[in-house]
Amino acid sequence: MGCSNNFGKYRSREENSNAIFPGPCDPELGCPPPTEIVCIKTEKVYESCRKVQVNTEVTNLSGIAVGEITEAFCRNVELVVDDKHPFVCQKIQGTNRARVSFFFRYRFEYIDQEGVKWFCSDPVFHQTTVIMSPRIQEDGLFVQCEVFLECLECFPSGPQEVTCCIGKLLVFKLVAQVQLLVPAYGFCPEPPLCPQVEAECPEFDPIWPPFPPQEDIER
Repeated sequence: MGCSNNFGKYRSREENSNAIFPGPCDPELGCPPPTEIVCIKTEKVYESCRKVQVNTEVTNLSGIAVGEITEAFCRNVELVVDDKHPFVCQKIQGTNRARVSFFFRYRFEYIDQEGVKWFCSDPVFHQTTVIMSPRIQEDGLFVQCEVFLECLECFPSGPQEVTCCIGKLLVFKLVAQVQLLVPAYGFCPEPPLCPQVEAECPEFDPIWPPFPPQEDIER
């Protein structure tokens, strides 16, 4: 006997027309009243700040480019995190400072006498220190760092040299694990089924019979 495809269908009998679903509240009626107050365990942000930087990365392509570079186009930048390139976010003990250090690499296209070529940099090290409130020294709080990178532009800065402008948005947070009382609406509703994946190939509807047509032969 094979397995049934009806797994989970019993839940449909429990559906409630008054179920609350995630989404924006009605601008006139507002949100419905909570049905309970629950205790949740989560991270609470006690303090946060951000630092925005734009740094230039100069790439010498004299051993790679053929002739003069006429144009360059930034493609992307990404964090590099592995055993040799750690992401470090830490307090500086005895101070009100926090530090983040990380590695990133960037890619760009450039045009020389041979045409369009690609370049990918080696991992580049970056480190930034910021000042936060004296609460950073409390044992119950730890530092959390978020890094957002964007390659703003690349341009030829010499006959065989390209300069790229890398934007960095660094967010520092003082957080702690806490238990909070929050108004709630119960557990989240069951999500809808995922859309079926459409076949990449067209359907095959062969003509029957698959033989040459019978022709009348005049005698």
